[in-house]
Amino acid sequence: MEKHANPYFMKYPYFNIFFLFIVGFNLITLDHITDYRIVAKPLIMATLLGFYISKVQKQSYALLSAMIFALLGDAFLLFTSDDFFIIGLSCFLLMQILYTTVFLKDRSRKTPVVYGAAAAIIICGLFLLYYLWPALNAMQIPVALYTAAITVMVISAILRSDSIRAYPWVVAGVLLFMVSDGVLAVGKFREALPLQHYIVMLTYMLAQYFIVTGMAEHHKSE
Repeated sequence: MEKHANPYFMKYPYFNIFFLFIVGFNLITLDHITDYRIVAKPLIMATLLGFYISKVQKQSYALLSAMIFALLGDAFLLFTSDDFFIIGLSCFLLMQILYTTVFLKDRSRKTPVVYGAAAAIIICGLFLLYYLWPALNAMQIPVALYTAAITVMVISAILRSDSIRAYPWVVAGVLLFMVSDGVLAVGKFREALPLQHYIVMLTYMLAQYFIVTGMAEHHKSE
């Protein structure tokens, strides 16, 4: 497997300009031209899905399925009812499980420092769950399962071989994903944070960008 090369995102300027447009489009639709949100949000994963398919000849079906579930989750979370929230949460849970299976294929022996980082992620997940727990009520079990899934996903990305191309970018992606979901959960179940919806969307879009394009670089080099 190849060592880290120059930042891979510099290799795809046209795609990155287009994705930057999608990022801006989504941020604008949060408070303005909100009628277009139903168009803007699904474009995130649809664009990344198209990128992966166009760049990788030997594609991972698990990764493709994960992206499809993320796309479905984005669509369901456009609606505000609790039923759609549960369905959207379930789609993202399946996405995380699939991402984890993909990452675990590349796991390798690690140093104590890396295992320490994994332990820190577990502590962060437990602290978030402890903070949210009194306000969760009937959502305690679903949120606990979701928190466990995203924690395992982050750890599985950290435990991959660091000789893999774009390894740090995938790690950055899963960490941003944890931040995005953490801010979303705090805002939904405890108290709204300043500019919460912008933070959630921006970190989510960057997370998926880093994960998908990073994995595309890795799978191209296999």
